[in-house]
Amino acid sequence: MNTWLKACLAGSLLITPAAFAQSADDDDPYAYPEQEAERAQEKAQKEDDDAYDRRRKLVDETDEFREAAETDNNEGFQRMARLDDPNLGVAVELVAGLLMVDSARGDFSDNKPGLGVRATWEFGRSLFTENETLREGLFADLRWIYSSLSDGTDFIKGDTRLHYFTLAPAWLFRFGDSPFGLFLQAGGGLAYQNTGITIGEDETKVNGLKPVIQYGLGIRGRPALSRTLNLTFRLEAMGLRRGYANDIFIGGSAGVGF
Repeated sequence: MNTWLKACLAGSLLITPAAFAQSADDDDPYAYPEQEAERAQEKAQKEDDDAYDRRRKLVDETDEFREAAETDNNEGFQRMARLDDPNLGVAVELVAGLLMVDSARGDFSDNKPGLGVRATWEFGRSLFTENETLREGLFADLRWIYSSLSDGTDFIKGDTRLHYFTLAPAWLFRFGDSPFGLFLQAGGGLAYQNTGITIGEDETKVNGLKPVIQYGLGIRGRPALSRTLNLTFRLEAMGLRRGYANDIFIGGSAGVGF
């Protein structure tokens, strides 16, 4: 009996140091409830600070973009007008209307049909790519208009053919953001007059070349047909001053622009 008790006591003494040693090797400190609450509060505060920094950075970037878009100068901000509207600003139109030729007989005018063709270059698109007003407002026309007059009797008759060649810049006042606007125009060129006087069977030709001043106003439109093609048209009243004569053209035109 004593031998059995001694054996049990010796065994319990051997097991006890191993248990103490295992407990001593555990390096994790004991966390008190107050420390756990403090750590949770610090973690939540850090997450809030990080979220605030992200929001502030996003707001700063938005404000910088807005300031760049609304600034009056273009420093550091290049307009992409050519990408928004890639048209070259070139148009060709057929012109038709009433040409009121200053009458040599003392009447107000000799009214005859006038026909012609016009080529338009919106040179503001090439020269002022960063200024929207100048880019959309400036253009120039190269124009030819033809008309003829005939008067007399069976024995004496006169036939006159008039050709006007003009080059004139213009300024367009757009109606808001629409493709329509009012334009004012002034320029110059040459007027070629070919006159044939027939007396009986004989005809005498007289040719003349005079400088001409062109001026006028009208309404111009260029609605888009596609991204790179536009319908162009005008209604206009135009004066053609050649020497002492002042001819008036009232008409319109239509064509395409690209």
